[in-house]
Amino acid sequence: MSENWRTLKPGDCIRLLCVPESDLLQRDRELQEGAEMAGWTADTLERILSLDPVVTITRVDDFGMPWFEYELVGDDGRTEYHSLGITEDESWERLNL
Repeated sequence: MSENWRTLKPGDCIRLLCVPESDLLQRDRELQEGAEMAGWTADTLERILSLDPVVTITRVDDFGMPWFEYELVGDDGRTEYHSLGITEDESWERLNL
């Protein structure tokens, strides 16, 4: 049984398990439409999953959505700063660290 993302709070450590279905669908839609930076969120999550999928919740916004921060090195060697929200229960698991 998956946990509810609404129970996450700052300081909670989670392991990302997969790219959420909504992000995969968004990427497909954006690619079909020829959108600029199509699939950015799904692509970013795939990169995180391949490197280190353990993240710490840093904040919960006014709507109750938990967010985490992540730094990646881009193809050009520059550091990219990402802030991503958790909205699908099947895409993560809580870690007891």
